[in-house]
Amino acid sequence: MSREPLHSWFVPRVVAPLGERLGRPLWTTTRRLAELQWSTPQEVEARTLVKLRALLAHATQRVPYYGQQFSRAGIDWRDIKSLADLARLPIVTKQTLRAGFPSLTTADNIPASRRQSMMTSGSTGMPFEFYWDRRASAALGATSFLWLGWARSRFRRFTARAVLGEHSVSLSSDRLSAADFRALVAEEARRGPYFIRAYPSGVARLASALALEGVPVAEKPAVVVTFGETLTPGNAETIGKVFQCRVVNWYSSWEVPQIAHTCPDTANLLHVNSERVIVRIVRPDGTDAAPGEAGRVVVTDLDNFVMPFINYSVGDLAVAGPRCPCGRGLPTLARLEGRDNEVIRTVQGREVNGVILGQFLAFVVGIIPYVWEYQAVQIAPDAVTLRIVPTAELTAEFSRKLRRDLEDFLGPGVGVNIEVVDSIPLEPSGKRLIIKSAARRTAEPSAHDGRPSQG
Repeated sequence: MSREPLHSWFVPRVVAPLGERLGRPLWTTTRRLAELQWSTPQEVEARTLVKLRALLAHATQRVPYYGQQFSRAGIDWRDIKSLADLARLPIVTKQTLRAGFPSLTTADNIPASRRQSMMTSGSTGMPFEFYWDRRASAALGATSFLWLGWARSRFRRFTARAVLGEHSVSLSSDRLSAADFRALVAEEARRGPYFIRAYPSGVARLASALALEGVPVAEKPAVVVTFGETLTPGNAETIGKVFQCRVVNWYSSWEVPQIAHTCPDTANLLHVNSERVIVRIVRPDGTDAAPGEAGRVVVTDLDNFVMPFINYSVGDLAVAGPRCPCGRGLPTLARLEGRDNEVIRTVQGREVNGVILGQFLAFVVGIIPYVWEYQAVQIAPDAVTLRIVPTAELTAEFSRKLRRDLEDFLGPGVGVNIEVVDSIPLEPSGKRLIIKSAARRTAEPSAHDGRPSQG
């Protein structure tokens, strides 16, 4: 009879009870989340509403910014009797919170010891300082455990590696060569199964380099977890083909961590982490979008009482999802469509985001065999430059076809230039944008500032 692994016995019998006594109920919280995911949608919404009303009462009474906002709008928190009533509240932005930080945006009845000072990477040049609530650490850690389970990974978080035996290596994806990766896998695979967690553009770049060598990776990862950027169809296909494993999306932001994750059973949907976050997809008029309809992502963090984020626009675009056939009662997102300021705006008023552009280039033009990576830069309302890093297959004929097809796609009045480059530079945050615009000034910092291990 095989022996039970030490950590499988030690954690629930020793570590979990100790954590409970120290006020860090990570293990029991993880088990509770695993059970609650199978609640009905009605049960999920009922629990969420109770948490929301407690947060609204607190924010109204103890956080000056929200007290002023709700009073100005003529709204009493007691009037919010369903999640749909959130549409009645003002939508909060980074600019307004930044202007009031910290005196107006921080609860006046919570000790400073609960404040965890944070700041976004400011990938657009405007860093945003805010507070997390340290009391949420158990919920964040438990969600990480649950999501790694969804990804079918046997690994656990760095914070628990002394108990669970995880070994973590952090590397810069833009500097990691195929040879470096092969050497790393040869060394790390001796410790057991591994998984990759990375920006999708970085791991797709690595996958492309590995494919060019034509030699399979000795040990495949258990899963590739992407975060922090838009996962384009082309990148997803390249990653999955080379590493021959599941590619999942971990949607999070610095301000409001752990928003949604790919369903373990329905790959084209993401489940919202509704035990600690409310997600609304809203139309331009602020009303809720219907399933299948795109809109802005507006979130409410149910665990941050130190500096509440209520009806907060994270600056992303997404498509509202239907009920998932997997049986979980958690709400869904059909897909993420990138930043709301990362779009090409055509002369005719059309908006093309990174997902739409990626689908067109991958499935209509057929760019994947000819190009390692690309970036569209709108240099003027009527001019777009498509930067491409070519493979050995790229020909002058395909470049001409690419330019013609993209001009037809963007419509009359938009000229396209194809620029062949050796590499596409990363942003200060370490990300690579699919779409950039030099034709307009970006107003807000990135809300997709992914952070490994924040959950």
